[in-house]
Amino acid sequence: MHSLPFRIPDDIPPSLHPLIEQFCSDALRVRGVTQQTVRADICYLCRFFRHFGGPHSSSKLIQAVSSESIGNFLRDYAGTFSSSSLERMQVLLRSFLRFAYRSSLFDRDLSALVPTRKHRQMGTVPRSLPNECIARLRSGIDRSTAAGMRDAAIICLLAVYGVRGVQIRRLRLDDMDWRRDRIHFPAAKGGRPVEQHLIAEAGNLLFEYVRFGRPESEHPEVFLILREPFRPLPSAGYLSGVLRRRIQQLELVLPDGVSHGTHGFRHAFASRMVGEIPFKDLIDQLGHRDPASTLIYSKVDLEGLRQAALPWPGGGQ
Repeated sequence: MHSLPFRIPDDIPPSLHPLIEQFCSDALRVRGVTQQTVRADICYLCRFFRHFGGPHSSSKLIQAVSSESIGNFLRDYAGTFSSSSLERMQVLLRSFLRFAYRSSLFDRDLSALVPTRKHRQMGTVPRSLPNECIARLRSGIDRSTAAGMRDAAIICLLAVYGVRGVQIRRLRLDDMDWRRDRIHFPAAKGGRPVEQHLIAEAGNLLFEYVRFGRPESEHPEVFLILREPFRPLPSAGYLSGVLRRRIQQLELVLPDGVSHGTHGFRHAFASRMVGEIPFKDLIDQLGHRDPASTLIYSKVDLEGLRQAALPWPGGGQ
């Protein structure tokens, strides 16, 4: 089991590691899930475990799981994370509870206790971080520590460029062209890479962190965990935890349904840009390959769609 290429967060008790490893192994070898999906599953599963106060054994965890505790967890989750994250959590919980039943951890299949929630892509515009909260986060972090330098740079990039969390985690030192004032974000979720002008604020914060806050490391990624062994930020959950702690430190109160993670920044960026730049440019800045992915922010800019549309193969304009 320990040969699985995944790292379990440090705050999860070691006694729960075998349960997580068994679930991951089942997902990979029985259900045929990809490694990328299983890495995300670990993040979501650990959020579920933390809800119970980090039970120190799988037997205590199993005892704590009930229809009431599942309902309470999902209600709390819905008040903290986005609707798409809630839907992903529900899928994960059903898979985990079915696995637990097949593994004889439960005497009945509890997956039916997890409600299904159909996500309508064009139903509602995703909830954004309010502009005043973003402004407080950009100005309120103490940069006298390495963690402050790192987190201030991360928040600036999220707010200014609207990139995904995975693009922040994968950003490499050679993705910044200091001479040309350019920054390159790698592709994510099947989208396109994004190259943008490196504005002065972002460049200064990145330089400050790289020069004075980033530990020496053989890893090429820009943003690292600031304790040994120094390594890249391991997961979306870790990055969301960084942002959540900063929100709590500044005592910011977010509206219900607004993501405490990176999605809130991305939605705010996209919503702010609608009507300010051509629809085609917004597609490019968000790194979307499919214009339909950007439609939810426009609701719907038909003229922009015509400008963004690709010619029909073999046809005219």
